[in-house]
Amino acid sequence: MKYLNTLLENNDLDPAIRDEVIASYQEIKEKVKALGIHMDEDAEFMFSNHILALLKRIKSRSFVEDMSEAFDQISPDVFEMADGVVREYFDREGIPVNQTEVFLVATHLEIAIQKEKEETKNE
Repeated sequence: MKYLNTLLENNDLDPAIRDEVIASYQEIKEKVKALGIHMDEDAEFMFSNHILALLKRIKSRSFVEDMSEAFDQISPDVFEMADGVVREYFDREGIPVNQTEVFLVATHLEIAIQKEKEETKNE
């Protein structure tokens, strides 16, 4: 994956979970690709960094603070897409899906979708 090695160099990923996190990261990237969502280089780097951080937080069960007041900024369809992308990783750990974490993934997807719509409109 394009940014994985760079991100891993700058990341304090526990060697005990490294292979599993890398496999999960690659699965998530494939899921997003299958959804037909394309990101420019900057967006892809930020998304990749976020996904690695998310996978570490799932493993440590240490999540970001609640941001539910902002959920209405994301379309329900994109929120559902994001849930579909990450739910499996919460399930694997036997923990409830953290909706704020889903929201953060959804913001990356929403921005990419909106940017692509704008670019298509301007062609």
